[in-house]
Amino acid sequence: MYRVIIVEDEFIVRYGIRSMIEWEAIGLEVTGEAANGREALELMAAGLPDILITDIKMPVMDGIELIAEVRKRSAELKIIILSNLEDFQYAKEAIKHNVSEYMIKSDMMPRDFEQVLLKLKESLEGAQKPWEEKSAPAHIVPVHKENFLIGLLERGAVQGRIERDTLTLAGLADKRPLYVLQILPGGRAEPEYGQGAAVIRSLFEEIGLNDPALGYELVRDRQGVLHVIVTSEVMVQPDKAAVRDRLRSSSEQLILQLSRQYCWTVTIGISGEVKEWADLKNAYVQAAGAARMKLFMGTGRVLVHGSDELLAQGAQSNAAQLQLIQSGTTLAPSLQISSHQIQSMVYAFQSGELEEYLERLFDQLAMRRDAELVQIISLELLMILTTLWPDVSKDAEQVLELKKQYFDELSKLETLEESRGWFRQAFQALVAHMKEMYNSDRNSIIKATQYIQQYYHQEITLQSISGLVHLSKNYFANLFRKEVGESFLEYLTRIRIEKAKTLLTGELKAGDIGSLVGIQDPKYFSKVFKKITGVSPSEYRALVRKEW
Repeated sequence: MYRVIIVEDEFIVRYGIRSMIEWEAIGLEVTGEAANGREALELMAAGLPDILITDIKMPVMDGIELIAEVRKRSAELKIIILSNLEDFQYAKEAIKHNVSEYMIKSDMMPRDFEQVLLKLKESLEGAQKPWEEKSAPAHIVPVHKENFLIGLLERGAVQGRIERDTLTLAGLADKRPLYVLQILPGGRAEPEYGQGAAVIRSLFEEIGLNDPALGYELVRDRQGVLHVIVTSEVMVQPDKAAVRDRLRSSSEQLILQLSRQYCWTVTIGISGEVKEWADLKNAYVQAAGAARMKLFMGTGRVLVHGSDELLAQGAQSNAAQLQLIQSGTTLAPSLQISSHQIQSMVYAFQSGELEEYLERLFDQLAMRRDAELVQIISLELLMILTTLWPDVSKDAEQVLELKKQYFDELSKLETLEESRGWFRQAFQALVAHMKEMYNSDRNSIIKATQYIQQYYHQEITLQSISGLVHLSKNYFANLFRKEVGESFLEYLTRIRIEKAKTLLTGELKAGDIGSLVGIQDPKYFSKVFKKITGVSPSEYRALVRKEW
């Protein structure tokens, strides 16, 4: 079991490092923690660890000083330094001391961190085999190039510029970016995590860009989506139009090969031209935006930011919206869906009306060409579905499995038309189930009305009466209205007033009759009585006696 010491001034970060790895499972053990370099040296007085994980910027004694002291004691100890993206100046100092790995805190993912640890463990094991020739000291890895590029793609350059020294650390000083490609797999394109990326990476390297002056970096962002950063040498002036043509051609070949060899579907979004590394985030957004247009244009194709094809789609969308406005129909500014309206249609078994509602909704989404809005609306519709099912199913386990199935299926929908069809089918299935339930639950409503007629004078709530007949509150309320023709509260109030009218023919005081029929507040009783009968309780009694 190899020993590990973690040095980091923030407790929450130390806790996160400890928690993200199953240390024992990979043959490592955290034998100590320290909040600064001095504490770490005190820990190591009892014996050096095999792996030291340390932050760079810490109080009392920082990581640079700690590493310098550690190297005086051992040239073999494996060191991983942690820092923030903007701390490359400190990183350069650490590199002088033969650091094994450099990791950026914000980009640390458990799988990446574990791979780094396993690599260092392998190195330690190799050094312990006397029959094997000891390998030469490992080359210093100044920066995880992939982490650096991910940072540029997702967050951009710090203060909008990148120092040449920073690019040198990343091994990119003699290159400049040209374009960013996002390779977006379909819902079923990657059966297991990493498999799709490995295959795509291998095929892309095989296909290449057919130009020795061009290079590329393959990077996965933190969502696991693969990106290609196309580069050229700083001193080379490539023909931009020719490069775009090669990118499209190579991308189309990749899509074709993935389809033929693996039956996978991918969509590739290509950014506009990039001029500097600091512009990479902008290109990343453009490539992702182009790829997301598969929602409206279909999958398995190359989509280029700013291309005539995408511009034509935007123009078509604007024309459709203008046509609607001219015909007197406008798009709602926020396009909010009414969950109450949908629920009412479901409970009323209005399949046709519900289908028309969904069609209008998806027609408007198609005209807007807004991928993020599609995701928001889809999630809202999914929430309505998953809220309604528990109301109409007594099998909690079945509902849980259905929810899991819904989320899984929704994550695999790639186009707006697929989403339209899926939601239409899902709501149809819900309404069909509701109809089956209705036929079997009608007796429950009869039981509820009998109970109300017998115990009207007691406190009866929607919660208590629905629980009595073993139905959910919302389902019971809607079923009651459908079967009886009025709401539960309207029915209960009507029964109470009918009983009160009978009592008013006797000698009881009008103020006492309300409490006898279950309405404790005399003023409220009088108000409700008049609302239903058109006269006050005392006026009603006078009218009855007059008829005698």
